[in-house]
Amino acid sequence: MMRENVPLSTLTTFRIGGPARYVAQGNSVASVKAAFAHARECRLPLYPIGQGSNILASDASIAAVLLLMQNNSIAFSDTSEGVEVCADAGTSWDALVRACADKGLWGIENLAGIPGTVGAAPVQNIGAYGSELADSFSWLECYDPDTETIQRLTGAECAFGYRDSTFKQNPGRIIMRVALTVTRSGSPRTQYADLSRLIDAGEVLDTPHAIGEAVRRVRSAKFPDLTEYGTAGSFFKNPTIVLDQYTQLQQQYPELPGFATSTGIKIPLAWILDHVLDLRGFRMGHAYLFQNQPLVLVADAGATCVDVDALANNVAEKIFNATGIQIEREVRSLS
Repeated sequence: MMRENVPLSTLTTFRIGGPARYVAQGNSVASVKAAFAHARECRLPLYPIGQGSNILASDASIAAVLLLMQNNSIAFSDTSEGVEVCADAGTSWDALVRACADKGLWGIENLAGIPGTVGAAPVQNIGAYGSELADSFSWLECYDPDTETIQRLTGAECAFGYRDSTFKQNPGRIIMRVALTVTRSGSPRTQYADLSRLIDAGEVLDTPHAIGEAVRRVRSAKFPDLTEYGTAGSFFKNPTIVLDQYTQLQQQYPELPGFATSTGIKIPLAWILDHVLDLRGFRMGHAYLFQNQPLVLVADAGATCVDVDALANNVAEKIFNATGIQIEREVRSLS
């Protein structure tokens, strides 16, 4: 099915964007091939957009074929390492988390409540509350339009990094399905401060279901409801800086938190936005930083891509002027 001149404001959680020339639905390899054939015939690029939960679309018309994956089955099978769960690209990510929790399977419960599809999850190696997709990843299958074949990739071939993968660095292939390894027994990962506080308050988080529900509650307190607000969640990545820069910043901001990683010291950007710049609720025109979580940019009804861009650029400039840190966007621009 191919639709024409579809407003991106109806396909993205920011509720922003001009008309896309074509929007195609994909539920099989054949339908994905057909979408690419149409794009080649019209000499247009093709972009997958999932549920539009990580996209800031241009206000102008977008000369492209946008692909919405509609396949959404989930299958479980026992393996020597545990249980392999294979989900189609169009499956809601949180539906997959719930399906695993309902079976008492451990591995992805800390990723509960993240919006978007299974197919989008590997692209930026989604992560939250001490867990990320790569931790449970087994393999995925993707369609390569250059060879018109299905490829199976391992985690190493996906080159996962912090909110990064080969699909982000070299776009073009379309993820068709994803397989994860989950287990029938496991240990709760509750080191994250918000989860630890719940335990200290007497809550028992000893099953995948309990942890998943707790994570959803924490997220709902921090993040705006996508049914009420125009937003794409966290707009910026948490930056990673070298130890020397972190040490210098601590002299200026002694309470600046930092977490050692293999590539440097990761800084919680929300802390800088809140404690250094006092930007909770900061507004420019029709866009603002969410009061409960300043990493989140929110667009008023009627806001434009220009409004959000202006706010994001202003915030990035303020951060650089105060700390010398150059931040990156987590949200993908589409124009």
